[in-house]
Amino acid sequence: MVTLILTHETENFQHWKTFFDAGEELRSNNGVKVIAVYNGVDNPNTVTIITEFPSYDAVKGFMANPQLKADMEKAGVKGQPDIKILNKVV
Repeated sequence: MVTLILTHETENFQHWKTFFDAGEELRSNNGVKVIAVYNGVDNPNTVTIITEFPSYDAVKGFMANPQLKADMEKAGVKGQPDIKILNKVV
C-alpha cells in the first residue's frame, strides 16, 4: 500500500468539492482509497487529500490520467499541487 498526500489551493472550496465528489468513479476504477480530505483553517480554499493506492505504479498511472488533469482545471485548482508519495513502514 502506498500513501499519497496532496495539497493544493483552489479558487473556491465548495466548487472544488463538487468536482471531487463527482470523481469517485475515476478514483474507484484506479484503486484509490480516500482516507481524509481537509481544508485549511487559515485558508479554507487550501485542500489536503490523503489517499492510499495499491502500488506506486497505480499512483503514477492515476496521476498521468488526462481526465484527472482536466477535472482539476474545471474544479478551479490553482498552480501545481504539493505531492508526497510515501511507503508505510510502521
